[in-house]
Amino acid sequence: MIPKDARLFLVSSVLGSFAASFNGLYFNLYLKDLGYAQDWIGLLTAISSLVVVGTALPLGVSAGALGYKRLLLWGMGLQAAGMALPAVLPVPRWLVTAAVVGGVGGAMGAVVGGPLLAELAEGQSRTQLFGLQAGLSVLASTAGSALAGVLPALYASWWGLPPQGAQAYRAVILTGFLLYLGSVIPLWGLRSAKSSPAVSLRKFRGYQRFAWNLALINGLIGIGAGLIIPFVNLFFRLRFALPDHLLGLVFALNSLLIGVGNIVSPLLARRFGRIPVVVACQALSLPFFFVWGYVPVASLAILGYLLRTSLMNLAGPMFSVTVMETVPAELRSSASAVNIVFWQGGWALGALVSGFVQVRWGFAPLFPCTVVLYAIAIVITWRAFRGSA
Repeated sequence: MIPKDARLFLVSSVLGSFAASFNGLYFNLYLKDLGYAQDWIGLLTAISSLVVVGTALPLGVSAGALGYKRLLLWGMGLQAAGMALPAVLPVPRWLVTAAVVGGVGGAMGAVVGGPLLAELAEGQSRTQLFGLQAGLSVLASTAGSALAGVLPALYASWWGLPPQGAQAYRAVILTGFLLYLGSVIPLWGLRSAKSSPAVSLRKFRGYQRFAWNLALINGLIGIGAGLIIPFVNLFFRLRFALPDHLLGLVFALNSLLIGVGNIVSPLLARRFGRIPVVVACQALSLPFFFVWGYVPVASLAILGYLLRTSLMNLAGPMFSVTVMETVPAELRSSASAVNIVFWQGGWALGALVSGFVQVRWGFAPLFPCTVVLYAIAIVITWRAFRGSA
């Protein structure tokens, strides 16, 4: 039986993921059609991530004192604002403002999400709850991407707009914003956990090796992901001229595979262990980068992308719950912050570099760099966590 607070959190996650997929599918294409170059799009991605880097650790050490519910509500409100601003005021000043505001909101939600889930269940139920939350959220993103894929043409037919233009994309992004506001409602029903004093980083001294390994793993994967993942829609549009409905289908299938994998992964972890599942799935994903990046046939490139992403992300919840169980409860938000700071810092650096590389040399140099970074992170994961559950 899932506790009431866990159900409310799951409902909010599902609704939020459904709505956010609208923005995720079209934001880069929207900016591209407004005349912004890929290096500028990469810069915006980097700004948002750097804001997360700058705010996550202070939030992590003070999350207990501020309250998880309060931070979640503030965070989702700021993310909603960051989603709406580019659609309403798509000029550089406000695009940067939106990146900053959305980054702060994202840091708030990310820092407290894992620790809150860890408090809502114990033992094997905790593993299942992490898998269920990740899986249902991604499945909701599947449905959102599928719906968003047909909305530009629908809105264009209603209002006489170009079907693959900035105006239609703006309407879809605003639709996602309105739906995202609905995901805040279930959080009001959460019981406010008792506040606890802010955690001193000195309490982390006994976990220095753990924190260093966590930082290194997430930094490497963040850089590798930032080189390519923020630009998936641009890659398929520029390389294969995929129309909106096919892009939506690709994103939906991708989310579907990840969601199913996240729900199934606790069963695999129960049989083989969490870290062996994480390492095996991530290692198996690496060859598919080359299929995705270099095969000149759209269907095969899409298949490579889908297999790579589903395998790389299948065991994400298992790694998260392992991290949460490695440290005592009072340090979980701080551990989550370390995780986020280095992942987002890597993501920012990767996205910034990627935008400039794309303008000059295209996507080709990015794929092998990502594979090397991921491979090093996988080796470190095995060495650092192989004794974990």
